[in-house]
Amino acid sequence: MSNELFVSRTGPRTWAVLRENGHLVVVRVEGTGEPPVSGRIVKAVVTKVVPGTQSAFVDLGLDRDGYLHGSELALHGDRDGDASGVRIEDRIREGSDLLVQVERDPQGSKGSRVTCRIALPGRYLVFLPRSPQGGVSRRITDPDERERLRGVLKALAVPGGGFILRSAAEGVEADRFRADAATLVETWAGIEGRYDRARAPSTLHTDLDLPLRILRDGPRDAPDRVFVDDPDTYRRIMEHFRETAPTVAGRLLLHSGPDPLMQAYGLEPEIHKAFRPKVWLKSGGYLVVEQTEALVSIDVNTGRFTGRRLPRDTVLATNLEAVREVARQLRLRDLGGIIVVDLIDMASPADREQVLSEIESVLEDDRDRTKVAGLSELGLLLLTRRRRHCGPEAWLSTPCPTCSGHGRVKSPETVACEALAEVRRLLPSLGGRDVTVRTHPTVVREIDAVLLGDDSGIDKQHWPKIHIEADPSLRPDHFDILSL
Repeated sequence: MSNELFVSRTGPRTWAVLRENGHLVVVRVEGTGEPPVSGRIVKAVVTKVVPGTQSAFVDLGLDRDGYLHGSELALHGDRDGDASGVRIEDRIREGSDLLVQVERDPQGSKGSRVTCRIALPGRYLVFLPRSPQGGVSRRITDPDERERLRGVLKALAVPGGGFILRSAAEGVEADRFRADAATLVETWAGIEGRYDRARAPSTLHTDLDLPLRILRDGPRDAPDRVFVDDPDTYRRIMEHFRETAPTVAGRLLLHSGPDPLMQAYGLEPEIHKAFRPKVWLKSGGYLVVEQTEALVSIDVNTGRFTGRRLPRDTVLATNLEAVREVARQLRLRDLGGIIVVDLIDMASPADREQVLSEIESVLEDDRDRTKVAGLSELGLLLLTRRRRHCGPEAWLSTPCPTCSGHGRVKSPETVACEALAEVRRLLPSLGGRDVTVRTHPTVVREIDAVLLGDDSGIDKQHWPKIHIEADPSLRPDHFDILSL
């Protein structure tokens, strides 16, 4: 599999786009110079304890408080399990200081989600300074390699802490692990030292910026080529490669062509196309992706795909192609939470098992934890996926000012009927003065037909004249009524 990473700094934004075998699979956008919220380690202040839900809210120094569930609580100096079963109100109170890590960016109306169970990720290891438990990624399945890596973990033992070997550790020499572990332990020592001196709320540690984070958490193998258009970013990535993968430093290329990087490689139209609600499949079928605050729904349709000779084969082929595309869309849009995929109904248990096996297989390329909860008898494929950062759509778009984010606006006929009702309400108080109804040009004809039609209910012989005017500055679902 060939993959390319494109890193572009455009004004106040930094883009990171990963392309695998010619297809976009990751698009991330962040403000240039703004440290990411997710991954921050903060000396926070408890602002509210909620015994009824065994949770608390903490001041992180951000616009909104973070949310902490009681199961994620640990006090400074605690080790995992020290307070198992103890109620949250018996452990902390308003005004208490807590060392927390942001697990998830603020999303929608919800603030950040935080935990006291600190995890510091490196390229090959995750350091758990408060937990002596460690382990090997379940994605490493070879028994001999797992045994070798368990031996590596024993050699890396740290008092009171533990390491998890990431999937990127497969086949890597032990020297790399020791270097990664030393860096992470040193980082934690610095955080602990700053905790005692810091005044809450205070950020003690931030995660890597976007390009370096993509390289650290991206595919196990380094990208075949990394294109960068900003000299400062190029220098930092080069230093990262020299420390973590010196043999691939030559794959880093500084773009200096006449066209901007995103245009030179045809990425802009691909990105705009990628985030449309309807996603076409090669067969002629399509997906409809709808994201809400609580869950993501993905509907699968055969569309133009007339398919195989047997309907069962057509349905199976469409569903198999659909779940492959679903896996790509999860990474591309960074979808998270509960995901419901409405597949085309399959009567055959063997076909259902084949589709389940396919989705589990293609999800192996996703570094974010995704769980396949099952396929219901109604053809609903249920997934859950962890998402730490705001998806790219939060950066690339804003709720529509016309439809207020609903995705639909009132029809011209609806607007015309509302205008008629308002005119009829106002007429008795106008004292015989003429009335002007001002509306968007696309609604003028409908309002004219409704207000001046025979079934308007307005006695045109005894009431004042009604004028209709077009005003392009108005929203299509709005109108103004003026009396002259």
